[in-house]
Amino acid sequence: MNIAILGAGVAGLSAARELKAEGATVTIFDKSRGVGGRMSTRYAGDWEFDHGAQFFTIQDADFKSEIDRAIAAGVVAPWPARAMYLKAGALSVDTGRARFVAIPRMNSLPKYWAQGLDIQLGRRVRRVVNGQSWTLEFEDGSAQAGFDAVISTLPPAQAQRVLPENFQKMPAVVAAEMHVCFCLMIGLSAPVDVGWDTLRVKDSPIDWIAMNNAKPGRNANLGAIVVHSAPEWSDHHAEADRDWVQKAMIDAASTVIGQALDTAPHIALHRWLYASSKASPDVNCLSDEALVAAGDWCLGGRVQGAWLSGRAAAQDLLKA
Repeated sequence: MNIAILGAGVAGLSAARELKAEGATVTIFDKSRGVGGRMSTRYAGDWEFDHGAQFFTIQDADFKSEIDRAIAAGVVAPWPARAMYLKAGALSVDTGRARFVAIPRMNSLPKYWAQGLDIQLGRRVRRVVNGQSWTLEFEDGSAQAGFDAVISTLPPAQAQRVLPENFQKMPAVVAAEMHVCFCLMIGLSAPVDVGWDTLRVKDSPIDWIAMNNAKPGRNANLGAIVVHSAPEWSDHHAEADRDWVQKAMIDAASTVIGQALDTAPHIALHRWLYASSKASPDVNCLSDEALVAAGDWCLGGRVQGAWLSGRAAAQDLLKA
């Protein structure tokens, strides 16, 4: 089998590894400059910010086995963060499952998974066409044919534009929605210790603050703060002036932390247009014979969801 995979995020890498293990020929195409999708890291001088996925948890036994191998390889470590929750001005402990992070940065895990795979970066797919074989048409006018099957791990809005209209599972793709998220990255000359490493915030333009420097394997001598905007607030202000968004988030974070952050030596803002699941089909993947749509959005989000969805897409093709 000769299979094309759209997207080099966790779902695409998971699918590719599963297929390659069974002897399939697999090529991954991604518009970005690197692998990992939202499991990514932004660099700015000596600062590093995990500006997408902040951590991940494990509930599935097979995913646990996969992460155990990554831990043994030195690519993943537990993060015993001091986790708190802020609501109505009151702090409480944010309890939950054990958290894990990739080391020394979040994009280290997808890079580890990408080893040995055929990945073409900087390739933006315009259209998937089905004839005697499957053909990918690219934005630069080029095309690549001869595929027996295609797995799309694109966000649903992008999949709608790229996949054929007669894809039988298109109604489920159309019904799926994702939240926007703005990520504010603040670099300080020294860490800030406010008694917690992560904070979930309620009733604010922001809903998450993390001291990135507190993660294992990071530079503990510099302050690196990651702030995520609240989903509904982000959706409402998705196209707002970026300077206005940045100021609103800085003001909110400064209030919570108790320190003015607007004069920090490094401040940057990134918009994730497709950040987290808003309306999900709640299935592993959406299969129509030799065409499959997959991604964390199929299962309501999260790193584990992306990995499971990609693997399920591969298994569906192997059974077809």
